[in-house]
Amino acid sequence: MSITLNPYLMLLVFVVFMLLIYLLNQWLYKPMFTFMKNRDESIRRDLESTQGHKNDISQIEKEISENLQQARKEAAQILDAATKEAKATYESKINSKKAENEAKLAQYKEELQAQKAELRSDLIAQLPLFRESLKTKLKQI
Repeated sequence: MSITLNPYLMLLVFVVFMLLIYLLNQWLYKPMFTFMKNRDESIRRDLESTQGHKNDISQIEKEISENLQQARKEAAQILDAATKEAKATYESKINSKKAENEAKLAQYKEELQAQKAELRSDLIAQLPLFRESLKTKLKQI
């Protein structure tokens, strides 16, 4: 058995090979490349959309931080106003109680002065009795 080159067979193999390449190109490679191109385009669009959403997110975060700062300032102002109001109320109550206590003290002092004067007048009125009883006691000693 000898191996010989057959030009017709070689030509047939070449034609079948070219036909196979043509058919693979039409049915496999072109659809695959089109699919890959569409997929790359879709990925690019999604990335651009994501970048747009990132900008929106950063703007929303900025607005949120501004709102939080404003809310903190308002809370501080409300707290300060409430503290001042409570302090004013506290001081007015203390002042009213002080005035009330001073009035009671003045009234008490007046009552004491009146009692003192009454007691003195009673003692002066009873002074002759005390002298008499003192004299009798001294005589007994």
